[in-house]
Amino acid sequence: MAKRPVPRQMRTRSARGGPTAREQVLARRRMTLIALSLAVPITLALALFTGSTLLLFVNLVFDVILAGFIAMLLQIKQTQQVAKPKWTLDPEDEVRVVP
Repeated sequence: MAKRPVPRQMRTRSARGGPTAREQVLARRRMTLIALSLAVPITLALALFTGSTLLLFVNLVFDVILAGFIAMLLQIKQTQQVAKPKWTLDPEDEVRVVP
C-alpha cells in the first residue's frame, strides 16, 4: 500500500524547500562577516585618502567590531564541537553481545 503524501503545510521547512533556521543563521553570519570585512579596508582607505581623523576613528570602531565578531564565531564553533560527542548510543538501538 502506498503512503499518502503529506500536505505541504505539515512538512518540515527543509522538506518544503525553504531554508532551515540554521541555514538562515549561517547566511546572516556570513553576510555580517562579509560586510564588516569590506567596511574595514574601505573606511581605512577613505581615512587615509581624506586625512580625516573622524574616519580613522570609525575605522577603529569597525576593527574592534570585526575582531569581536570573529571571536564570537570562534567561541560558538568551539562550544558546538565540545557539545557534540564523537559517538552516541541510541537507546532504541538493539545491543547484542556476540560470543
